Amino acid sequence: MFELLRPQTQTRRRPLRTSTAQACGLYPAVGSPSSDPRGAIIGREIYSGKAFIYDPFVLYDPSARERLASGHVMVLGKSGHGKSALEKCYVLRQLRFRERAFAVLDAQGEDGVGEWDAIARAVGVKPIRLVYGGGGEGVRLNPLDPRIPNKHQFQVLCSMVEIVGGPLSSEAKFVLSVAHKTASERAAAEERVAVLSDVHDALTRPGPGLLGKREVSEEQMVQWGQPASLAMDQLCSEDRDLAGLFNGPTTEGIDLDAKLIIFDLTALPREGEAMPLLMSVIGPWLRWGWIKSGDSVKRTLIVEEAWHILSHRPVARLFEEFVRYGRRLGLSFWAILHHLGDLRNAEAPEAEAILKLTATRVIYHMDRHEADITADYLQLPGWAREAITDGARKCAPGNAVWQVGQRVQLVEHIRSPIEVGLTNTNSKMTEKRIRSRDGGQAPIVPLFGKGAA
Repeated sequence: MFELLRPQTQTRRRPLRTSTAQACGLYPAVGSPSSDPRGAIIGREIYSGKAFIYDPFVLYDPSARERLASGHVMVLGKSGHGKSALEKCYVLRQLRFRERAFAVLDAQGEDGVGEWDAIARAVGVKPIRLVYGGGGEGVRLNPLDPRIPNKHQFQVLCSMVEIVGGPLSSEAKFVLSVAHKTASERAAAEERVAVLSDVHDALTRPGPGLLGKREVSEEQMVQWGQPASLAMDQLCSEDRDLAGLFNGPTTEGIDLDAKLIIFDLTALPREGEAMPLLMSVIGPWLRWGWIKSGDSVKRTLIVEEAWHILSHRPVARLFEEFVRYGRRLGLSFWAILHHLGDLRNAEAPEAEAILKLTATRVIYHMDRHEADITADYLQLPGWAREAITDGARKCAPGNAVWQVGQRVQLVEHIRSPIEVGLTNTNSKMTEKRIRSRDGGQAPIVPLFGKGAA
């Protein structure tokens, strides 16, 4: 008998059958496995109390415990519940890692500067400020910058003309392509960079064109190209508000090798053409000027008020291609929105494609109607649906439901006193400004390099 018992390493127990509702009481110390421990600490999982760590590049790696399909992130929720604080703290914590770089499109502002101004000053970066109506105060981005390949320059031109003047016919696109080629050749002959006014001149005074083997007369070229000419006039004429943004060489001194680049868009109007036009230029400009092929830097592009991209089909089309090849580019794209309805635009199906390419969704407090739409589309469990409608307790400011791949967790974002001071955007509505205290806190490390001239 004793010989039979010796090989046993533990006693045998009969299985216990129970329900999932009772299991948490029978086994209170058992929790789900944590996510990959590598990355930046965000805060803690509210129900388990474990540290919540996140890095999309780590989670995309095949060695991750549960691999993500992409490194793209969408952040949703009402204002004042912590969306901007999350992205700012994430950037500050990731900047301490090597081979990380960030570009931020800052569309929110206070006291005449962007929300990221305090972060920029803390790390020694000067934001790239774009000003509506010219005036010499801001910087200029040239859509025909040589850092953008020639064929992509034409795509940008088409997008800009369509934003200003509506969809282009095939004939108008043909004339615009001829004008772009003519402008590039003339500028190269004069040993300078082509600008939008060169394309405008070529549109208003075209020569005969060759469509296959058919010669198109000068009169037909003028007629076909008139919609593009009228749209280009708004971009180039000195008495138009858009003239100072795009027409001319790119402002010198913009450092695309900096670890943090901040585009301050707060001087641009929310409505109208300026913001979508800028987005149509910034996307390809960053794609070919900021992202370097062959290096090992992991880059993150954060877009505040991302509906400016998604509500205009020409811009959404450019960014969809940009996001679709994020894994090849080493890019994580963060779209910051208020409502899911901003993405689900029937007039821009590319916008919904961008949503599907995000593998991480962070949902802050929402009203019941928006919460139901979001939960249905993202297939959130019932407890998560209820959590995002509870803005007083479960999804109080700083708390959010994180959907990371197949995992859904309620996470509390924890900030240090220094981070609270740098990320506070409610100072105008509070009785007393929050002051940062640095006792025992890790300091903010200034970056070596400029963000802009």
